Amino acid sequence: MGLAFAILIVFSIGMFTAAFQDARTMTIPNWVSLMILASFFLIVPFVWQGWGIFGEHLLVGVTVFLVSFAMFAVGGLGGGDAKLMAATAFWWQWPDLLLYVVYTTLAGGIIALFILFGRKYVPARVLTSPWVYKLIKDEKNMPYGLALAFGALATLPQSQIFLAALGIS
Repeated sequence: MGLAFAILIVFSIGMFTAAFQDARTMTIPNWVSLMILASFFLIVPFVWQGWGIFGEHLLVGVTVFLVSFAMFAVGGLGGGDAKLMAATAFWWQWPDLLLYVVYTTLAGGIIALFILFGRKYVPARVLTSPWVYKLIKDEKNMPYGLALAFGALATLPQSQIFLAALGIS
């Protein structure tokens, strides 16, 4: 139970930090992605499930890294978002990744609709905070770190690594 709580705290701090920084500055600091990745490697020995499962985590992480790098290269994803997505993916096995993609996509769609609505219907004069103005009125960027954080936090309690930490899997 203590290990699951530690995972939840460390993972949540990383994801909330990424979401907050992305909403505020449209960037996700590299140290956040590195912390999430490093914490995975620190946790793994305590929830060891064998080389096969560890290999699956690595395969999922490397696959998402390659896909997110390709998306970044063609302009479909920001660099910070790509790094956060890849670092987070190391925590997942294939079924977890599917959940993560679904939750992240749904959250991303809702955030996009909110921002598009704001751009069209919210007058600039009511957006008094500079970061809220940038969030709503910036025509080029969307803080996808919010969606990634939501997807990760929604996936974590159902993930194989978290269930193993609870002693359930």
